[in-house]
Amino acid sequence: MMPLVTFVVGTVPDIIKSIDVARELATNGLSVSIYDTLQNRSDEFDRHRDVRIIRSSVVRAECRDDLDWVASCAAEIAELCGDLVVVQGDTYSALAGAHGAVRAGAALAHIEAGLRSHDPLSPFPEEMNRVFIDTQSDLLFCATRTDLDDLCATASVADKKSFVVGNTVCDPIFQHRDQLASAATWPNGVLVSLHRRENYRHRELILKSLARLIASFPETEFRLLKRGLLAASEAADFGANATMIGLTEHLHFLEMLTGSQIAICDSGGILEEAVTLGVPVVCLRRTLERGRLVEGVDCIDPADVEGPQLPRLIERLLSRQRGGRGPLRETFGDGQSAKRIATLILDHLNDSGVRDAKGRTDPDRDQQGILVPFARSRTAESPGLVKDLRTGQRSGRFTAAASGADACDS
Repeated sequence: MMPLVTFVVGTVPDIIKSIDVARELATNGLSVSIYDTLQNRSDEFDRHRDVRIIRSSVVRAECRDDLDWVASCAAEIAELCGDLVVVQGDTYSALAGAHGAVRAGAALAHIEAGLRSHDPLSPFPEEMNRVFIDTQSDLLFCATRTDLDDLCATASVADKKSFVVGNTVCDPIFQHRDQLASAATWPNGVLVSLHRRENYRHRELILKSLARLIASFPETEFRLLKRGLLAASEAADFGANATMIGLTEHLHFLEMLTGSQIAICDSGGILEEAVTLGVPVVCLRRTLERGRLVEGVDCIDPADVEGPQLPRLIERLLSRQRGGRGPLRETFGDGQSAKRIATLILDHLNDSGVRDAKGRTDPDRDQQGILVPFARSRTAESPGLVKDLRTGQRSGRFTAAASGADACDS
């Protein structure tokens, strides 16, 4: 009987960064389940229709606080998880997955391990979450050598397996490089995505500064993602050269990003995508993880966004001679990260003897679920590969794809 690998997701980037790993494992014959904490219920439309999942029965609004919600999800994950639990990033969903794996005695794998800001309050609580998850993980998958160095400096990894594998957020970019190339022939405009929880305290200041910025460049189109800090805004709030972008699939988002001269964001995921595509990034963050301080990225403290730095920076970037994009950059990955992670998980299961062991959970695991190509959201009609765990009415489907790899934590 094949071992069961359980992926814990709950946010849009969890899905983007995990799904290809799940697909690779399923293709290699493993039984794979996906547990969705529904951390971002407001983003429920940002789910893939083609992937069956088990939805958490925990209602966040009924919990006392975030930690109560994490503990409740962890208890459910412990009951449902397989021989290995895979979490991604540093959200509360990843924290719940780590607690659930420890409670169940399952092995734990962490995608995007080692990322550090070295400031426990920025980002909060993500920095503390990621450090805890790394200390509990058996398999640690770092995106870059810098992340591995930071991991070794801040966590005891002597008895753990740590690897540099690249970032899975880059995989879809390389998979669709030909389609994205057509959007990069003549980049124009500015793409804006703002969502981080710590920036909400500066929301009014950021929106006023953004409106002034847009008015200062009337010949430039600003494409604003209607989510996060901009969820309650309308294009008319910013002027005739502002366009609001609503629901969009991830591939369409990548096309918009590729075709932009500049990206203004506060998202680590979008930053990684933009750098890979060669799009200059202005990041509204007080601090950035060391591994993301790379060429093509400028960081502005949101508290200082009202000053002259932002418009000067945008003017400089817009004045650059336009032309087609160069080759994709491999700063964060080369498009093969999911394959590497899947291979390392398979090797770990083989080495530990789990592959031939009787699974602890899911007596129906020999029945196959559904998984069809990531590229499009559509109803799956043919048998696929990823296991569909069914628990009452909580089994469901992702209902659409994601609007960029930004880690909303609300």
